[in-house]
Amino acid sequence: MIIFEKIRWKNFLSTGNVFSEIDLEEGRTNLIVGNNGAGKSTILDALTFSLFGKPFRKISKASLINSINEKDCMVEIEFRIGKIEYKIIRGIKPNKFEIYCNGQLWNTESSVVDQQKNLEANVLKMNYKSFTQIVVLGSSTFVPFMKLPGAQRRDIIEDILDIQVFSTMNVLLKDKMRENNEEVRDIDYQLDLLRDRIELQKTNMLQLEQRTQDEIDRKLEKVKEYNKVELQGVEDVAVLTQQIGNLNEEMQEYQKSSQKLSKLNTYLIKLTHKLNTCKKEHAFFEDNKVCPTCTQELSEEFRDEKLESGKTKVDEMLVGYNDILSAIGEEEVRFNKFTELSTQVNEINTTISQTNFQLMTVRKQVESIQEEIKQLEGDNVDKKAEFDKLETLVNNKKKLSKQHASLKQDKDVLATAGQLLKDNGIKTRIIKTYLPTMNKLINDFLQRMEFYVNFTLDENFEEQIKSRYRDVFSYDSFSEGEKARIDISLLLTWRSIAKLKNSVDTNLLILDEIFDGSLDQSGTSDLGWILRNFDDTTKVFVISHKQGLEDKFDRTITVNKVKNYSVLEQTVNEVTHGLVG
Repeated sequence: MIIFEKIRWKNFLSTGNVFSEIDLEEGRTNLIVGNNGAGKSTILDALTFSLFGKPFRKISKASLINSINEKDCMVEIEFRIGKIEYKIIRGIKPNKFEIYCNGQLWNTESSVVDQQKNLEANVLKMNYKSFTQIVVLGSSTFVPFMKLPGAQRRDIIEDILDIQVFSTMNVLLKDKMRENNEEVRDIDYQLDLLRDRIELQKTNMLQLEQRTQDEIDRKLEKVKEYNKVELQGVEDVAVLTQQIGNLNEEMQEYQKSSQKLSKLNTYLIKLTHKLNTCKKEHAFFEDNKVCPTCTQELSEEFRDEKLESGKTKVDEMLVGYNDILSAIGEEEVRFNKFTELSTQVNEINTTISQTNFQLMTVRKQVESIQEEIKQLEGDNVDKKAEFDKLETLVNNKKKLSKQHASLKQDKDVLATAGQLLKDNGIKTRIIKTYLPTMNKLINDFLQRMEFYVNFTLDENFEEQIKSRYRDVFSYDSFSEGEKARIDISLLLTWRSIAKLKNSVDTNLLILDEIFDGSLDQSGTSDLGWILRNFDDTTKVFVISHKQGLEDKFDRTITVNKVKNYSVLEQTVNEVTHGLVG
């Protein structure tokens, strides 16, 4: 329960630079009187300005500053909730908004708007609209409950029943649903992109596979070509080897010609030497008749014998010489043939070596190509990289699909919650639960003021009013006095329901000029009795310019104008048992 303790203000409207102060707990029933324009309703503006930052009446914030002093406008209110003491200070010129909790200043780092929201939501548990329906009734600016549009009526009841949280939840839920829809759309978009990327990646991999297969086929064709070359080379080597074999066999016939030729040449040299010696000896005996050694004359017989024998030797040696030359010629032919065959063998061996080298090179090439084919057929780098890309894309799609499924589940849950949080959902069920109690209280208060009708509000807060004769009426069909009884009954009902629900419970009730206009003497008396016997904690403040009511209240607060400034004067009364019981 909010126990309002004290309110004070200065340089506020017609109040001067000295604080005007009212103890809100001093009297159970309080009368605020004064001439028109004296400032009786200033307490209403000060009260709502201190709590909600705006006046009760349709006055601009700038107009709240005293027009004479034009600065240092200040309103302070003190209240407690349980054991926690609160004090709120608001000012204009300079602007000020301070909230104290048990003497400690609240966090001033947050904005004024955030502090105000926190104050209304977590401390007061009511906003300006619900405050003016539960705490204040009357005045020219007050709009009775029955004159409010349906949506505003509902807002007030939701505040009283403390079910605005469902509206807040509904707003948050709508934000959540919007976020959910955005996330679903975003994931749908991402999934579409992933599907396209996966298909593109599959196409790329197929293309890569085709390129790989084409490359394998090309290499296999190259291997076939090399195999043909190898086969031809092997065949060529076999043919050449056979040729060498044949040549070697043929060379065996000529392989001794070199030795024979060497021997023949040796014989020829020796024979040539002997032949030359014989020729010299024969020439000596032909040219000389005296021995060169002993200088004796050689006999003709000796010379003829020597010449004859020498000629015979020469002739014989010439025959042998010619035979040797002939033999050398024959052997040279055989030797040349051998050399020719040897050259052919060497050339063929060279060809075989070259062919074998080529075969070795071809085999290495084949091995290299086969290794490349093996790599291409296996996990080569390109294929693995592309497969990894595809695997990553597929895994991302799985993750997003799980998120999408989860969000879809959340969407269904949110949709169900949304149905519950609609006006015709859980809030309507709660309202239907309290409607019978509300209608009973309204009719109880009406009967206390001797207004005997059956007043019923439906779940849309439309009234149905029947008389005891079952005549049907509407709110607008009644007189102003009867409307006032309904308005008062509704206000008192809302206070009772709020206290019952523990949503809004306060010790303060202010009635502005209720007694001055539409209520007749009987209604005034009935209302006074209700107010005095409403409960033990409620402090009632009645603002009136009606004369002769002072002795009916515990305290009278008189507002006078002194030198254009409003001044308060308080009097404690001895209460009679007329108006207020």
